[in-house]
This record gives sequence, C-alpha cells and structure tokens, in this order.
Amino acid sequence: MPEDRTDELRGEIVALETALAAAFGEIAVLRAAAEGSGAEGAIAAMEDMAQQLEASVLRGVVGAEEAGRPRAAAGFERRMELIVHALRNAIAFRAG
Repeated sequence: MPEDRTDELRGEIVALETALAAAFGEIAVLRAAAEGSGAEGAIAAMEDMAQQLEASVLRGVVGAEEAGRPRAAAGFERRMELIVHALRNAIAFRAG
C-alpha cells in the first residue's frame, strides 16, 4: 500500500477513535440528564464509562491471546487505550 494511503488510513482511524470517544461522552451526558443528576452526574457517568472501557481491554486482549492471535491482541489493546484516552480528555474538557 502506498505510504500516502497508509497515512490517510491512519488519519481516518484517529478520527473514528475521537468520534467514538465523543459519542461515549454524549451518551453519558444524556444518561445524566435523564436521571436528573446534572453536570456532576454527567462527569461521573463519563468516568464510569471510561472504567468500563478499560475493563474491556483486558477481556479483549485475553480473548485474542486465547484464540492464538497475539498481534490482534496487541492492536486491540493499543486502539482501546487510545479511545479511553480520548474519552478521558473529553471528561477533562467538560470538567474544566
């Protein structure tokens, strides 16, 4: 694959990760609004969602390794950590 196409795909991946983290944040805000817990509830819901995603990393890595796919496990872990990082940035932005 040509290098410029590879860079283009990497850019698309980053955009999708960012959009996914933003969507998680918005879901948490909607959940807090439905529960009537306000801004503090939204931040807490976003933090809970980040913790759930972090827990899913371990499950996904273990599953891929058990299936004999260590490279898939490494890729999964790397991507999920980036998504959680983006969500935590969204939390910091909303809290700040």
